[in-house]
Amino acid sequence: MPTPSSPPQSHWALVVDLVSAKVLVWAASVGRTVDLKPEAHIYFFDRYSRLAKHHRDRGRVEKARRLQMKADEHYRAGGGFDGPPYAAAMGMSRPRRFVRTDAVSRDAGGGDNAA
Repeated sequence: MPTPSSPPQSHWALVVDLVSAKVLVWAASVGRTVDLKPEAHIYFFDRYSRLAKHHRDRGRVEKARRLQMKADEHYRAGGGFDGPPYAAAMGMSRPRRFVRTDAVSRDAGGGDNAA
């Protein structure tokens, strides 16, 4: 299972990220049943994992374990991606040749063309 690789954030920045994301999800789901998209689950996985690491580094093993369990739930719900979407080789037709166009109007009659 991957672990977050971004630079460490402060405890309060992580808490604010989680709380604000939960509030947004709550606001979007008031009065209806909705499911989070996989990207949202991966976001929660990342934040809970970082918060768990923060607590583990400071010796709060039980709190870190609970947070890591939440992170693992979100990881599974998000599809458990192994990395970013990978590019695929695709067959395309050869582009058409460059066409040069002379789009200048030339009046051969010399008449009055004032509009």
